[in-house]
Amino acid sequence: MNSDPGNELLRFAGHFLEARGAVLEGKNDELEAVLPKELAEFLEVPEYLRIRSDSRDETDGAYSIHYGSALIDKMIKAACAEAPLLACELKFDYMKSDGFDRLVKEQFRFHELLVRFQSFANIRTDYLILTCRYTAQSDEQKEGMIHLGFNYDTGAFIPGIAETPSTANKIFKTGTKIPRDEKPVHKMLKQLRDRSQNIIMQELVPFRESMARRFRRDAGHLDEYYRALEKEMRANLERQGLSDELIRDRKEKIGLLPLELERKKDDLFKKYSIRIRITPCAILFITTPAVKILYSMRAAGKHKTFSFIYNPIKKAVDPLVCQGCGTSMTDIYLCRDLHLLCAECRQRCPICQ
Repeated sequence: MNSDPGNELLRFAGHFLEARGAVLEGKNDELEAVLPKELAEFLEVPEYLRIRSDSRDETDGAYSIHYGSALIDKMIKAACAEAPLLACELKFDYMKSDGFDRLVKEQFRFHELLVRFQSFANIRTDYLILTCRYTAQSDEQKEGMIHLGFNYDTGAFIPGIAETPSTANKIFKTGTKIPRDEKPVHKMLKQLRDRSQNIIMQELVPFRESMARRFRRDAGHLDEYYRALEKEMRANLERQGLSDELIRDRKEKIGLLPLELERKKDDLFKKYSIRIRITPCAILFITTPAVKILYSMRAAGKHKTFSFIYNPIKKAVDPLVCQGCGTSMTDIYLCRDLHLLCAECRQRCPICQ
């Protein structure tokens, strides 16, 4: 593509079309493109397309693109609809080869079961890091970015993996597709909402405190207003010459003041409540060497072998995943049939029931 390097919109349009299978040829300030049928239908343009980056008359058949034009708006919307994916392969000069039993027993608590280290083996595993944009909407708006990391093979949530510096050699790749495995994806999606909400709430502590202060301030003003209003209305009842019907009507209105105050406070609470919207905007798929650690666990006269993953990025062992609800955990329980469970699921194993 030989488009003008100074023309950002034309370059964007060219990259967009080329990435979706179009064949391009550029000349001067214009692009000619042959589009796949599906792309042409999506953009609502002919399969043969001429575009240029100005607002000249389109009677000659060329489409003019500029900020606000229908064609460029469709391209931008489509480009933002999918989170970009970057793959990264890690290579470590040194891999840990001992001390795994100590690490596991430092990080995990085993309840009413016996565990025994068996063996370990070098493996390769994958991690998925989602970069998400969030918008917190209240009386004001707050925006920010968070990173959520998961072991793609197990679905375990890995806190802080995106922020952990690594000395590994990194080989970045584009055009990689994530392996489609429904089990870990299902586990990650089940945790995504809760994990992102927890992280965002920590990020929003000053914002939440500000909204809470405003709510208390305005609620206090409401209390003062309605107290003064009730006092004034009761004082008016002492005036001479009021009919029984008027007195009865005013007493009814005084009796309704607490309900009216509660409704006003409810409206105020909704005004300062925080509504959060989160959108994935980038994906990093990491392939790395790791270590699988095998353990034998025994409970109620039965035993079973389970595996842990040593994560060389975090230099720690990844959490296990509850077989009942899919949440990540470091407090380990087993049911009578030796399903790995978190503290909540152990009350009644979702699998056994």
